Amino acid sequence: MTPANPQQQDEKPVIENTPEVLEMVRLCGEGDRPALKAFFERFSEDIYNFPLKVFHLDQDAASDFYLYAFERLKDGGRFRSFQGRSTFRTWFYTVLRNLVIDWMRTIREVDTVNVTRTDDKGNEFRLIENTPDPRSLNSEDHNLIFGFKNQLTELPVDLRLIFKLSYVYYLDLTPEEMEYLSEKSGKSQGELLRLLADLKHRLSEKELKNLGSEDKITSLYLAILELKVKREKLLSTAAQPGGEPPDPAEMIRIERAIEKKYQQREKLLVKKSRGHFIVRTPYKHIATLLQIPEGSVSVQMMRVLERIRSMSGST
Repeated sequence: MTPANPQQQDEKPVIENTPEVLEMVRLCGEGDRPALKAFFERFSEDIYNFPLKVFHLDQDAASDFYLYAFERLKDGGRFRSFQGRSTFRTWFYTVLRNLVIDWMRTIREVDTVNVTRTDDKGNEFRLIENTPDPRSLNSEDHNLIFGFKNQLTELPVDLRLIFKLSYVYYLDLTPEEMEYLSEKSGKSQGELLRLLADLKHRLSEKELKNLGSEDKITSLYLAILELKVKREKLLSTAAQPGGEPPDPAEMIRIERAIEKKYQQREKLLVKKSRGHFIVRTPYKHIATLLQIPEGSVSVQMMRVLERIRSMSGST
């Protein structure tokens, strides 16, 4: 199966979680063939264009990726991971990003399987293994939030609510918390549901920016691998009988490019490790909902984190 129009398109509007989209995803998750057919008819261009726009691959590579993605999406299994907490596009682009990483890793394993060196103990090792796979780094921030989730049940409802509102993009409120929020805000639960849905929609734009940063980390990772493969091929060719030494200027250019991309990637990883890629609700929104000063929100969040740390230390 091939995309309907293998040309790069203008940016499309955000795909909302409409009843139509939610029903289509649900049916796809059940393996419904008509729904899957409708999905590929509607989103084939998005699948094809994603590696062109995000990873700057050429059209031949995009076509190969499309077939790879189609084979892994056609049974509908991956659709079951969509929970409706973000926009469909946020979820879909995350799935596509992970598929591109898997696909590129498969290609790299084929291309570099024989690119090895031997250490001083006689052990062979791959030259690219000192570059961590970004998938091992993807979930650190979210694990922080969901790692706290189980401990939140031990907190008083007021502190629990502060934490959940701070990370409302990822966490849902319980009936008890909704009732408490209704009392504090003076708003009906129906009105609160609308307000929270609107807030999550606005926060989804931040998540898209975060995904862009995640994509940049991955792009740099793949570019480093590409440069290392090129460098080692030049060295391998030179080591063959009758081989000519590589052009020194070319080797210097490759080394500088690798170093530059390492530095760019390291800066993004530092930002990620400091939690800059987590979508947090601005305190002013929480203060407005709870009808308390913004400073009180900050103080109560500190109390929440202190309580959680103390509970973690006692286990």
